[in-house]
Amino acid sequence: MKILLIQPPNKFLEQSYGIKKKVKFGHLPPLGIGILASYLEMDNHEVHLLDASALQLSMDETLERIHCLQPNVIGHSTLTNYADSVKILSNRIKAEMPSVVNVLGGPHATYFYDQILDEMPGIDHIIYGEADLVIRDYARYLYEPDKLFQIPGLVYRREGKVIVNPPAPMIETLDEVPMPAFHLYEMSLYRPLPFQYQRLPVFSMITSRGCWWRKCKFCFQAGRKAVHFRRQSPKRVVEEISILYHQYGIREISFWDDTFIQQTTWLTQFNALLKEKKIDITFSASGRVNAMTEEVLQTIQQAGCWSMFLGIESGNQDLLDMIDKGITLEQARNVVKIANRLGIETRAAFMLGLPGEDPEKAGQTIAFAIELDPTYAIFYATHPRVGTQLYDIAINAGTFLDKNFHGMSKVTYVPEGYKDAMQLEQTIQSAYRKFYLRPHMMLKYLRKVRSLESLKEAINGFFLYLGLSRNTRKY
Repeated sequence: MKILLIQPPNKFLEQSYGIKKKVKFGHLPPLGIGILASYLEMDNHEVHLLDASALQLSMDETLERIHCLQPNVIGHSTLTNYADSVKILSNRIKAEMPSVVNVLGGPHATYFYDQILDEMPGIDHIIYGEADLVIRDYARYLYEPDKLFQIPGLVYRREGKVIVNPPAPMIETLDEVPMPAFHLYEMSLYRPLPFQYQRLPVFSMITSRGCWWRKCKFCFQAGRKAVHFRRQSPKRVVEEISILYHQYGIREISFWDDTFIQQTTWLTQFNALLKEKKIDITFSASGRVNAMTEEVLQTIQQAGCWSMFLGIESGNQDLLDMIDKGITLEQARNVVKIANRLGIETRAAFMLGLPGEDPEKAGQTIAFAIELDPTYAIFYATHPRVGTQLYDIAINAGTFLDKNFHGMSKVTYVPEGYKDAMQLEQTIQSAYRKFYLRPHMMLKYLRKVRSLESLKEAINGFFLYLGLSRNTRKY
């Protein structure tokens, strides 16, 4: 059977950063469908992967490629941010190629599986949760309804009703999960945003599933006991890095785990294996400041970590406690201080416009960002997502301008402490200006310019952040 796994066309860079032109950076490989491709190839299916997002294809261009391929099944994977794109694409596929089966998976399917078939007539089936133990049986029994409709984790229509099967079990031992089908990726498409890599080529990896904290109220995982934290062994992770390093020439890894930087023993073993295998890579990763000690940071620095992403969220402790972030301002100060001393770059993210915030508290967050002095700071407008605990709080503590907006660069929720959306947006713009337009910061970035290539990166980065600081809309 010919199966196409697709990352739908979307406007991620425009929605997230206000970038409207086509650019050759900011795209990440869709690792989930790459793993599913490996499972399907075990059963000798002809599998194709189309990353319409990284290729920056329009809807028409995406459909043209699908027509040329003529697949039997199309597996769509999407975040909630891009669900509207899947709806449009699947409807057009069903209208133009009615025999093609459309199945949807990914995070959006996992959290909204009981609603999607009513909202997306072009989707035939949904696989919710982890599809590892489902996808092979789905392909085997697709045309045998009696067997197909017994598969755990499947959502389907029968006699006009939406039927939701019990969830499939999760993979407990992640070392058993196959590596993504690397040969299906067009590696040259994937390049991080300016200043977010040190060496090329770069590829992404995820070594764990779930989050060990699972309490942040803005996250879909909060309170979901089933989504527990599991992690591959250091040996399995280094085996995958070795293949990327030796067979594909990858020299840097972007780890996209929710919390990669934790567990000193795991990191120590990981570091030792890299040295033993003589694998010379650099990498970036994320972590929580309440899980980082000086020993942890020294270990990752020795392993090749040059940059880490930190979700600080706010410079006001009451707001941090309100969202159950589980960190303190002092922990953030300590981690950034140690990282700066060790030469590890830091990217700190902050949410402006949380329920209960006002311009004064926002000012505390901006001042705290400047005090911390991370290498970079990102100031997001808060978007309480339907289905999160934060949404339940926000609905009674402010005004939603657009509950269904799926981007990141637009004010869609205004807490009671602000006069209107314009005041909040001006606060966000002010945050960027106050943080980046300091002589200290400009000098820091000028020191990064050591070649024509790094000069281009500096220019791209400057216009990216300049756009964020001037991105004014009418409300």
